Amino acid sequence: MEAKEFVSSAIKTVDKTTLAALKEVMIGEYISFSFVEEKAITTDVFAEKVCDYFEKLELKTGEKFEKLAAKYADDWEEVVKRYLPKEPSAKKGEPVPPMPRSLMYYKRALEIKSSRNMTIKQLADYSRIMMSLYMGSIRNNMKEVANYEFATEKLDLEKIINALKAEKSGGILPIGKKTLFDLEELYCPDTATFIISMMMYYLIKYMEIKGEE
Repeated sequence: MEAKEFVSSAIKTVDKTTLAALKEVMIGEYISFSFVEEKAITTDVFAEKVCDYFEKLELKTGEKFEKLAAKYADDWEEVVKRYLPKEPSAKKGEPVPPMPRSLMYYKRALEIKSSRNMTIKQLADYSRIMMSLYMGSIRNNMKEVANYEFATEKLDLEKIINALKAEKSGGILPIGKKTLFDLEELYCPDTATFIISMMMYYLIKYMEIKGEE
């Protein structure tokens, strides 16, 4: 998957309401327009600016978009697995207890991630599962996922982003540990993970609305 393909799918296919919400969270902190008035930021202008971001990031890091997308998927795997229950094991002479629903869906997400070349639809499916699981942990005060709800209306981007920003490297450890994501630099893979997360969040929301029509 190339950056232009991803941006086109995540920006040019969504409706005006979804696009407006995406612009609101991205413009300013992640994407800026020095000489373009807000009313002049069309879908094409916005998409081109986001493509420019990924192109500049590639020039700086030498990493193509497919590597950034792979890191995005790895980052979500790393974060979510911290909050999952352990896989059940059977005591001697007893049947294996049923696998928790959250763990079952997590394994499903990893199957999607293992695809050689994930399509935008697969990346959206993967993201929806991971975000839903993470949201379950957020609702449980950043503890083990107690309940897994797949409905997109349960997702809250602000809470997800704030929780990701607070994640510590190495897991849930004492105060003083470095944060998992270094967001000081705009053009860095960690910041790209947040940008891709926002784009996937709104694409997931739009796909849900589209599916209900």
